[in-house]
Amino acid sequence: MFLISSRCSTVRRFLLPLAAASILALFVLLLFYRLLFTDRVLASGDILHYFYPYRDYAAASLRAGRIPLWNPYIFMGAPFLANPQAAALYPLHWPLSWLPVTRQLYWSGAIHAWILALGGCVLMRRWGAGWLAAVSTGVVLAGSGFYGGLLGHINQMNGAAWLPWLLWALEGRWAAEERVKRSEEREGVTGYSRLASLSSRYGALLLPFALFVALTLLAGHTQTTYINLFGVGAWLLATSLRAYSYGFRLLAASFFIYVLGVLLGALLAAAQLVPTLELSQLGLRSGGLSYVDVTSFSLRPLMLHWTLLPSYGLRDLSVVFSTLGYTEFVAYVGVVGLLLALIAVVSRLRPVAGRRPWSFGHWPLDAQCGLFLAGLGMFLALGRWNPFSLLFYSLVPGFDLFRTPARWMMLYTLGMAVLAGAGTEWLWGRLKAANGGRAVAQRLSRAGGAALLTILALDLLLAARALPHTQPTAPQAVYDVRTASAHLLTEPQRELHPAAAGRLLSISDLTFDPGDMPDWRRILRGGARPQLSEAVFEEFIIALKSQEILAPNLSLLWRIPTVDGFDGGVLPLMRYNAFLSLLIPPEELVPDGRVREQLRSVPSAGTLELMDVRFVITDKVRDVWYDDIYYDRQIGATLDVKGPGDSNGVGARLTVDAPHSFEATAVEVVGFVTADSETIQSEVANLPLAEVTALIGGERHAIGRLLTGSQAGSFNVAVGPAATATGRDAPVIYQEGETGQQEYLARFTLTEAARLDALEIDLVESTAAAQLAVQAVTLVDERTKTFVPLLPSDRGRFRRVHSGDVKIYERLGGSGRVQLIGTVRPATSLDEAVRLLRDSDVMNASQASAVVETSAESAAAWGLADRSSAPSGSEVAVVSYDPERIVVHARSEQPSFLLLKDAYYPGWQAAVNGEPVEVVATNVLFRGVPVPAGESEVIFSYRPTTWRTGLRLSLAGGLLWLLMAALTYGHAWRRNS
Repeated sequence: MFLISSRCSTVRRFLLPLAAASILALFVLLLFYRLLFTDRVLASGDILHYFYPYRDYAAASLRAGRIPLWNPYIFMGAPFLANPQAAALYPLHWPLSWLPVTRQLYWSGAIHAWILALGGCVLMRRWGAGWLAAVSTGVVLAGSGFYGGLLGHINQMNGAAWLPWLLWALEGRWAAEERVKRSEEREGVTGYSRLASLSSRYGALLLPFALFVALTLLAGHTQTTYINLFGVGAWLLATSLRAYSYGFRLLAASFFIYVLGVLLGALLAAAQLVPTLELSQLGLRSGGLSYVDVTSFSLRPLMLHWTLLPSYGLRDLSVVFSTLGYTEFVAYVGVVGLLLALIAVVSRLRPVAGRRPWSFGHWPLDAQCGLFLAGLGMFLALGRWNPFSLLFYSLVPGFDLFRTPARWMMLYTLGMAVLAGAGTEWLWGRLKAANGGRAVAQRLSRAGGAALLTILALDLLLAARALPHTQPTAPQAVYDVRTASAHLLTEPQRELHPAAAGRLLSISDLTFDPGDMPDWRRILRGGARPQLSEAVFEEFIIALKSQEILAPNLSLLWRIPTVDGFDGGVLPLMRYNAFLSLLIPPEELVPDGRVREQLRSVPSAGTLELMDVRFVITDKVRDVWYDDIYYDRQIGATLDVKGPGDSNGVGARLTVDAPHSFEATAVEVVGFVTADSETIQSEVANLPLAEVTALIGGERHAIGRLLTGSQAGSFNVAVGPAATATGRDAPVIYQEGETGQQEYLARFTLTEAARLDALEIDLVESTAAAQLAVQAVTLVDERTKTFVPLLPSDRGRFRRVHSGDVKIYERLGGSGRVQLIGTVRPATSLDEAVRLLRDSDVMNASQASAVVETSAESAAAWGLADRSSAPSGSEVAVVSYDPERIVVHARSEQPSFLLLKDAYYPGWQAAVNGEPVEVVATNVLFRGVPVPAGESEVIFSYRPTTWRTGLRLSLAGGLLWLLMAALTYGHAWRRNS
């Protein structure tokens, strides 16, 4: 009988935890089944633009057997592993790396939801709660609105999953102290044996605490780590008096577990932390954030009912909260969960003999902790509506580094889940007490407990209808190769390496409609039972448009190098933003990237050359159709007799190439006039403004003249060789929405149909006060009603290589990714380099010099001649390109300076003909090295000392953890045996 009882006890011991874990796993699978077991995807916000590209690149690198240290595709190059949000070293991601990227994230989210639920379950068991209460806590945690809304921010979701486990490790201190006291009383342990016993019992808590700290750090969301450790530390302080009542030893042991656990966890994660610390000093948040930034996305007091109560999908919460990021404000625990939490509080407020109702000292630990964390989370989530928020920002370290106070609601969520478990425990106790000990009554009690758990789970499953993961869209939103990206993926330069191809600059909004939208509407919205709702279909279309323009960071997903990027964490680099100030006024610069949203026109030729831009993507929103003729007005040119002339037509002459063999009968020009004095435009009309000449078969044919018009900005047209004026202003065909500037159409009819080689527009010097902006030129065959739009440009030569929903322009010419420079200008600081680059001729298309951040003595030692052009007889080419290693072959008759147009960052090393040389920050953002006369092989390699140092520290931390585990659990095994 004893053996049978012992076996039943052992089976029961393992069966109940297994059943609890299985129930929680089943609930999680039901919660995310649309993403886990269908082909549907999430395709909006950060999960599309950030986490898919980053996770895909990290997984591909791991599959290739390398650690991804550098990202060459966005921001013109940036650290990859050092960016904590990449989570390249997070071990729970590694087994998923062989799945498609969408499935990687969904299974990661589901696994971590189960880990979170299991953590809540074991935490309640640590406090002595029954299995029903423990499972209820886990269900509320996994099904909560706040945690479910984090699937779009997978690193935050992963990090938050370890919060209950950190508390579980810390809360073992109470039972450990009780066991130590019992052991001392029973066995009379003293001296060394007592020390060993204490070390063993508290070490058994320290080791998992350190491991969970390390996993939280590696998960990749620094703010979540801060919230987790702050919440656990605050609970530790709140229970200090209670711990002291057990004796000073427990109080000291509690802080011992927390402080040493954090330090050991940081040591285990040092391979990630050390590179991240370096990046944080050089990146976006190196100086902290303003109070306005820190308190953005604060919880809104007047909308707490929408935050705390589920909407069950009956209202569009993006409309309620007026933001697509509405999940930051959702923190429901379900109506049933909320009622259970209220029961837990109210039941403890009942008068007890000798105690006041509001005395919390007699409350059990689970109720105390739940109420404390819920209140703390709500208090801090109020942000700018919290009267102490400014005080925290000013005095508490770390509060000035993070936005979105609403994320403190993770503490609220855990607190409410614990209270819901405590309420379930109270109800279960009352139910058992009412039924007595009879067998039938016990079965009824179990059925009642199962029904309560089922109702709780169903309530949360229905509430999840308000969250994005229950409304996924079609897989083409992520995996469809759009026409623009398809064209760029066939670029021949990609044969060396995709990152070695000329860069892309996207300048586009999402206000256009894709040409295939009617087809997609018929497929996905047609029929009696549409596959997608209208709101989800709109998200699908927006995703397709984002893919079409390769919005940041989708170029990383397709491995297309680009100027742009998007982060908002530790990236972009301060150098990157300093460089962007040359393109965008500093007061208008958005610091987290997204250049495509900030540029309104194509940058100058010199800037494009500096960034190695080969392709420019734009939409057609600013183009014009007039009388069934199309005018491409994206680039344009400004003629000014006072400006310097060059081969691109900047100055008083504009040459517009006609690359297509097209027989035209007319030439149409769209533009407007600006002037230093309004006299030319308003008081004196029909003054000669510009001569228009057609180049046909090597001969020049005058086809007309532009004259000043009667209205500001307008012009008149004189046609034919005799330049006979029409006597009226040209018609207005376009008006700029932001500035109100009107643009006019001039038509020049040819005497006979001809195939133009080029068109020249020359300003008349007598009209020196005027400037002429030419926005578009189109050749027209009036006989067939056909046309060919040309590309007037004062920003270099372009050709349109794709025209669909968007346009792709290829920039012609250019030196490529590497270039030999004849002379340099030293700068002693980044600010001085920006000033020199803005004021010097480096930004023009000739690129004869470079600004280098080094001393004048060092620059003089390179032996460069003061040349106004590139070194004579020079050749340079990239012969091998990998993200962390680039090989360049250079040949020059004189000592020169080699410019590599990839981002400068500490850790990049160079060797010229096998001899190490210093990599110099060049032209604010890029890398450069001096090279001697003759032939040279230059090897750039990324070998950051922070990665090697961090890796050594992590290995040392791992060995220390294993040694402590051997000592701790070895002593426990000997004690038990």
